[in-house]
Amino acid sequence: MYIIQMADLHIGSATKTVPSEKELVEKSIELIKKWIPKESELLLCLCGDIIDSKKNGDKEISGDEVKKRYGEAAELIGRYRHLLEDNYKVSIKFCLGNHDVTHGAEFHEFVKKTDTHELSLTQLKGCYTYECGNSYFLFINSCAGDQHTKGIISYDALERELKNLPRENRKILVLHHTIMSMYENDDSSIRDAARLVGILERHRVEGVLHGHIHGREILSIGKNQCKLIGTGALFSRGNTNINSQLNIIEYNGNSFVKVLNCRYNADGGNDPWDVRDLMDDFMDGSCENYLKGDSFQKIYRELLEKLNMETPLYHVDIQIENDYETFRKDLEDYLDGDGLQIGGKKYDYFKLAEMWEQESVPDELYFNHGSYFKTDGITGIDFVKDQLNKKPTSNRIVLPTYNMEKVVQSLDDSIYLPSLEHIQFGRTQKKGELFVHMCFRALEASRFFKINICEIAYILGEIRKGKNAVDFEKVKIIISAFRVQVKDHFNCFLKAEIDKIDPSYLDAKVSHGKIGELCELLREKKDGVETITKVDGIRTVYKAMKASNAEAGKNAPIYYGEEMLHMFEELLEVYRNLDDIHRRSSVTSTEEKECEKAIERLLGEVIGELEKTDAKRKKEESD
Repeated sequence: MYIIQMADLHIGSATKTVPSEKELVEKSIELIKKWIPKESELLLCLCGDIIDSKKNGDKEISGDEVKKRYGEAAELIGRYRHLLEDNYKVSIKFCLGNHDVTHGAEFHEFVKKTDTHELSLTQLKGCYTYECGNSYFLFINSCAGDQHTKGIISYDALERELKNLPRENRKILVLHHTIMSMYENDDSSIRDAARLVGILERHRVEGVLHGHIHGREILSIGKNQCKLIGTGALFSRGNTNINSQLNIIEYNGNSFVKVLNCRYNADGGNDPWDVRDLMDDFMDGSCENYLKGDSFQKIYRELLEKLNMETPLYHVDIQIENDYETFRKDLEDYLDGDGLQIGGKKYDYFKLAEMWEQESVPDELYFNHGSYFKTDGITGIDFVKDQLNKKPTSNRIVLPTYNMEKVVQSLDDSIYLPSLEHIQFGRTQKKGELFVHMCFRALEASRFFKINICEIAYILGEIRKGKNAVDFEKVKIIISAFRVQVKDHFNCFLKAEIDKIDPSYLDAKVSHGKIGELCELLREKKDGVETITKVDGIRTVYKAMKASNAEAGKNAPIYYGEEMLHMFEELLEVYRNLDDIHRRSSVTSTEEKECEKAIERLLGEVIGELEKTDAKRKKEESD
C-alpha cells in the first residue's frame, strides 16, 4: 500500500500560494500517478491544520468564516479524491492540528464530508484506529484539552486504544505535532515525549507521521528503530526557504520501503518536483547483511527484520557459534510446536529436514538434497564421517548438489536445480570444534530456512553417532546466500496430494461425485504457494468434469455446471501465466504475487461452488 502524507494546508490564509492551491493539487496528482502503480491502495493522511485560524486584523475570524474555510477545504480534498479514485482505492483520514482544535464542531462537519467512515467528535478529539491489512493506523489529537500553543497527548486514551489491538501487529501513529523540537526556539513539540517513546517501544509502533514543522524530516528512535516522519506544508505560503511539499510512502505492512519527500519548485523548469527518498539516510552502511551470534532464533529474528526493511537481500552471511548441545536445544525450543501447515497436514521442521537428507527422494518431495550427496554406494553423511576421521583439516569434505553440466541442463527447467549449492565440513587444529559452511544460490527465509538449519542439526547428530562417529563439542556454522527473500505460504517443494494421486482415482472421484474429497484435495493445493507450477491434477479433474457432464443421461445429475468449468479454465490460464513468470525471473515480483492471489481466489471459488453443489445433492437425496 501507499500513504500520501500531507499537512498544514492552512486554507483561508491571507498569504497566497504560488502557484494556486488548485494548480498545486493538479500537479501533485500528476506526481502521484507517476510514482504509484495503478490499482494500488492509497491512504491519504492529513496531519492537521486544515484551515488557518489566525486573527484577521485585530479581530478573531468569525464562525461564518471558519465554516467557509472548512467548506473550501472539503471541496479541495473532494477534488483530490475524485482525481485519484479512478486509478486507486482511496481512503482519507485526518487528525486535528492546533489551528483546528478550537473549531472542533466545524472540523467534525468537514470530516463527515470527506471521510467515508463515521467518526464522532469525541474520537477526533481523543484517538481512533483505522485498520488497513494487518496494520493499524492510530490518529491522535496532539492538542489534548484544546491546547493550541504546545503539543499534548492524552496518554491514557492512547494506551487504552493500543491495548485493544493485537500486540503482534504493526502500528503507525498519525498526529500533528513533532515529538522532538527541531529548532532552538520551537516550544511546540509533544510534552512528556519520553513517555511516548516508551509506548512506541512496548506496542511495536513502526512509525509516527506528523506535520507542523513546515519542513521535511525523518528520524529513527528506540530499540525498534521507530521512524519519525515529518512533512512540510502542502501549500507553502510566503516562505522563500520552504517549498510546498508532501510525502509519498510505500509501506509493505511491516515496514517503510520508501519515503519520498516531494517538494514543488515553482521555477523548477520542465519538472518542478524535487523527489528525494528519505530512507536513503538510513540505508547507507546500515544494512550490512552479516549476522553473527550464538542463537539461531535471535539471528533469525534479525534477518526477518532486515527483510522487512529491504527485500530481497543480497550477499547475506550468517554465523552461529556455540556448544553443539546448546545450539541443538535452542533450535528445538524455538521450533517447538511450529511446523509447515498446508491444508489439513502439518509437517514438523525436523522431520522435513530428515526427508531432505534421505539418500533417495521421498514421494512427498519433488527433489531433495541427500540424493545428490550419494555416490558409489556411500551416503553423504558416511562420506563426511569417513573424511573427518581420516583427514579432518581437508578442504574436500564437501557435499555438492550439482556441477556446471547440471546448471546448463536446468536453464530450460528440464531438471530441478537445488538452491543449496554445497555443505562443507572441516576442523582446525583446535580439538573439539567443527566448522560447517552451507552455501546457497537463493534462500527462502520464512519457511525453508527453518528446514535448512534443521538439516544441519540432523547431519551433525548423525555424524556424532554409530560407526566412525565424530566427536566434537563446539560448532561454528556459516551460512552464505547470494540472495535471500520471503515467500509467504511457500510449500517448500512438497507435492500437493492432487498432483501425486493416480489420474484414474481422480477420474473416479469426479464421476462418482466424491465432492468432499475433491474439496479437500483442492484446499491443500490452495494453501501452499508453489514455485514448481504443477497442474496435472487440476487439469485431470477439469477434463474428468467435462467428460462426466457429457456422459450424464437425462435422469443423471450434472454435478459440474458451466460456471465451474469456466473457473477451472481461468485457473489453468493463471497457472500458465505464473509458470511464464517463473521462467523469466527468480525474484518475487508484484506480477507473481498477483497471480498467486488470483490462484488462491479461484481455488476458493471452485471449492465454494463444489460445496454448494454437494449440499444441494445431499438435500435432493434426502428428499
